[in-house]
Amino acid sequence: MKLALSTTLGFCAVMGLIVGTATAELSEVPAQPTFYKDVLPILQENCQACHRPAGLNMGGMIAPMALMTYKDVRPWAKAVAKETTAKNMPPWHATDQFHGVFSNERTLTEIEVATIAKWSKTGARAGKASDGPAPLEFPDQEWTFGEPDLIVEMPEPYLVKDDVQDEYAEFEVTITEEMLPEPRWVAAAEIRGGSEAVHHIIARPFGGIAPGLGPIRMNNGMGTLLKPGQVVTFDMHYHKEAGPGTAVWDQSVIGVKFHTDPVTHPLSTSPIGNSAFEIPPQQNNWKVGASRVFEKDTLLVSMMPHMHLRGKDASYTAYYPNGKAEVLLEVPAYDFNWQTAYRFTEPKLLPKGTRVDVVMHFDNSTENASVPNPDRAVRFGGPTTDEMMLGWITFTDKEPQKDPYYNPDAVGSD
Repeated sequence: MKLALSTTLGFCAVMGLIVGTATAELSEVPAQPTFYKDVLPILQENCQACHRPAGLNMGGMIAPMALMTYKDVRPWAKAVAKETTAKNMPPWHATDQFHGVFSNERTLTEIEVATIAKWSKTGARAGKASDGPAPLEFPDQEWTFGEPDLIVEMPEPYLVKDDVQDEYAEFEVTITEEMLPEPRWVAAAEIRGGSEAVHHIIARPFGGIAPGLGPIRMNNGMGTLLKPGQVVTFDMHYHKEAGPGTAVWDQSVIGVKFHTDPVTHPLSTSPIGNSAFEIPPQQNNWKVGASRVFEKDTLLVSMMPHMHLRGKDASYTAYYPNGKAEVLLEVPAYDFNWQTAYRFTEPKLLPKGTRVDVVMHFDNSTENASVPNPDRAVRFGGPTTDEMMLGWITFTDKEPQKDPYYNPDAVGSD
């Protein structure tokens, strides 16, 4: 096929612009990066919240090493460069088109990735400590948000026995008036598994945790109500290797922080899901979908796709009443071992009549090393070896309501 000269020149001009821009960006990478001047600022901004002694517990995922000092980082220089170049770290699975959309985004720029890679390749030099920023100081506290206003614990320790590989158990705790004298709006909740056997917890009404999920924080004016007499449930999924000597005790716990200002937008969390599917054997790209139509103007706060070992990718798409469509989230490489709730920086307005479609693909074939038996048809089920298709969403009505429970004299702080 022949191209007209003008078309060819136009194409070359565009490609030249792209290449020129990329070259200009890479030229910003120092020729001889040093730890203190070039690498430490990147680690402070993007890595040290987790990679430090007593770092964040992300739903049972705890960073295996500290990256605070040159002494900490130098032995791991090649590994850090490899993981950041592959975009495995920081862990973030939404596509680049959503850069800046979500408040909890964890990404490095191309210049930052290239700087770390060049630092590793050129000898991982320390440089001058005086060229670097002051060390970050993290509060010495047990909970990420300070002392909780309320702590809710499973009623008693529970034994996950030797022969257990997957087990679901439910425990209930009634909120007494001694624990909570009056209704309060939850501003944040930190849910902690009490053992390594905890895979995930659904803790109604607070939310849940799974590998990769951090503490739950709610926007100002948004919250979940907790009342005296209310029952808190710990829906536990335990998952471990079965065998003699593998039994563990668990007593999971929730730390709660309350709002001190009025809440005008009560939050709801539920899935857009499908439980009626069957994934045939040896299918590497099996599609399952689900939809919901919103009957009133709604603010979408966050999304979290949930699948098991065969989960491959997920997307959320809004179809608006005016005929337009918008992809709200695309996760091209879902990771069962690092799940993420994608929280909008500004809640997304879904006008009345909007339909949200959630589509997920599954790999139930020998191409997926995580599948225990790709010759088995798989249906919806609780065990890790079965599957789930749940497009979790957190949302609220657009219209605010008057807060009947606001008490300015109540004890607690955001």
